[in-house]
Amino acid sequence: ARAPSARARRRCKRRRRSAERHERAELRAVETPGMAAPMGANSYGSAGGVGDKSRQKRALGLTTADMAKAMACILVPPLCFTMVTVLLCFRIRFEQPKGVWLVSALFLAPAAAAFHAAQKAKKLQEDSIWQTFAGLLFLLAYVGAAVVGELNYWYFSQPYFTLTSLKAYTEVNPSETDGARLMDAGTVHFTHGSRLALDMSMSYTSWDIYCVAPITTSVGLPTQGAQLASYSLWAVGVNCCSSGEGNFACGEYDKVDARAGLRQVSAEQRPYFRLAIEQAEAAYNIEATHPTFFYWVTDPVEQQNMFFSAAFANWVLAQGLHFGINAFIVVTFVVMFNKASKEANTHMLMALQS
Repeated sequence: ARAPSARARRRCKRRRRSAERHERAELRAVETPGMAAPMGANSYGSAGGVGDKSRQKRALGLTTADMAKAMACILVPPLCFTMVTVLLCFRIRFEQPKGVWLVSALFLAPAAAAFHAAQKAKKLQEDSIWQTFAGLLFLLAYVGAAVVGELNYWYFSQPYFTLTSLKAYTEVNPSETDGARLMDAGTVHFTHGSRLALDMSMSYTSWDIYCVAPITTSVGLPTQGAQLASYSLWAVGVNCCSSGEGNFACGEYDKVDARAGLRQVSAEQRPYFRLAIEQAEAAYNIEATHPTFFYWVTDPVEQQNMFFSAAFANWVLAQGLHFGINAFIVVTFVVMFNKASKEANTHMLMALQS
């Protein structure tokens, strides 16, 4: 084979220099918005396809489309969080305890759609980082809403709606009323002269201290030489007395005008109160048939409404916290995303110059 002539070698060198100039011009056009790449630049190292356009946009950092996606990630997941917490925190859950979970599960659809879009983009060799990020935000919003709804409902909303569904009784004489007659009571106003038999109070300790004291009148006070056949109505509280001592200090026990009861509705605590009453039966040689538990208060309706006020305040606080945390995550992601794009652009420039 004949060696290439000097003229052919010079033509090859000119072609290589021309290709390098076109590559540099294309990179400058990518780095500077509004600067067009020279004609014919795609014939040197660029196919002009979807993947190349994606890389050009990434080299510029954040585009208008990226900013729109960031705003959507800031606003839409908190909206899903709000809808799920409304379903799980308030009356609709009390009325439809199973159906509400089926409805709330529909708000997993945005996360599923975002992850599906990310998989589809990967198959097409397109950028899928925003779809994946959005899917994670939607999933985090749903899980957070489920946790907030569960805690807020059982500790505050459920007691309120349970109490409002029960009856209100007035002028109940505790020394003449059996607990079985007040099984559907939510609030009870006792007759004048009703009081707590603090000298027959008792406690049961199981990590927390469960305190009990009979609700009676002067007819049922052992200190006055009287005793009832059965003490069925009891005032209760948690961690408001000393373990093993009868020093009941729960609710509004020290108010002279307090002679009302707000029904204790927590099923988890009820067994421990029963154990405390069994200890009182053994200690004071009394009977407690069909014991019914109340918080000793002055105004039971006001105390009842405090459950809803606390539930609503917690719900509002949760909205603010989630919005702030979600916005912080998105802003952090955008800053890191932009920084990574600029670093990738710098490495590309250094590679072409070497």
